[in-house]
Amino acid sequence: MLKVFVTHILPVFSIIGLGYVLMHRRFVENIFIASANRLVYYVAVPAMLFHEVARSSFSENFDGIAVVSMLAGLGVVTAIGFCLAHLTHRPASFKATFVHSTFHGNLGYMAYAIAFYALGEKSFAQTAILSSFLIVAQNLLAVCVFAYYKPKNPASFGHDRFDFLETLKRVATNPIIVSVTAGTVFSYLSLSLHPAISQSLKILSGMALPLALLLIGTSLSFHAFTKLLPAMSVIGLLKLFLFPLIAYGLMHWWHVPAAFHTPVLILTAAPPATVTYIMALELGGDTQLAAAATSLLTLVSGWTYALLLSFHG
Repeated sequence: MLKVFVTHILPVFSIIGLGYVLMHRRFVENIFIASANRLVYYVAVPAMLFHEVARSSFSENFDGIAVVSMLAGLGVVTAIGFCLAHLTHRPASFKATFVHSTFHGNLGYMAYAIAFYALGEKSFAQTAILSSFLIVAQNLLAVCVFAYYKPKNPASFGHDRFDFLETLKRVATNPIIVSVTAGTVFSYLSLSLHPAISQSLKILSGMALPLALLLIGTSLSFHAFTKLLPAMSVIGLLKLFLFPLIAYGLMHWWHVPAAFHTPVLILTAAPPATVTYIMALELGGDTQLAAAATSLLTLVSGWTYALLLSFHG
């Protein structure tokens, strides 16, 4: 496990650490972070995903049962999160963020980086194709969670109910989903990219994951850890351990080809996404819990990923 951590995980987390240092040394400013995040999210990562998926074989990199295993695990973990939240006497804002954090993983930045640098390009194509289904499910579930708890302080985010159609539109136009879908069409139809276009996309893709990892580092926040540690521990158990364990168990039970096991484990074991903080801020959730859980579990995921890769890599 230590060898896997040093070889595959530590290099990834060293870039995250560099982002944290650069932010707190004020080497980078908030205006740069916002612009860089848009560049990564709307340009670099979609270019990388389209390029990798378009030039891969769809039939070799997609498995429907693997997708079902992920989504079933997602449903079970979310249901457990709801049950545990119901047992607490916390306000609705806390419960919404708690449940949301148990299932919404950082796929676009963290899982992709681990898959690309630890597994290589072939497994990355599988990870990218499978991730599109999980991204859609995560976003739709997030809408349902916040709608269920109906935050009672609309002044904090401007409205007291969701525009469900608008949310569906945002999910459908998610740049990661669009790029994977377009790449899948190319792959399924065996369309080839012109060498000049392929090389341009390869160059553009080169900045996607390093910059994404730097941005994760700039977002880390370690305030209010003591009082939130019990809740974060439960979130960590559900998100980093139970979710991938259920997905793996189902894949093993349903005899999913072994080649898909590790990509699915990487996707399901991703730490809570930074979007959990954004949604908590905009939709009346608990921003302290979202920021703390995202930061702590991002660091913990370095060891959980090393553990997963050691026993299944």
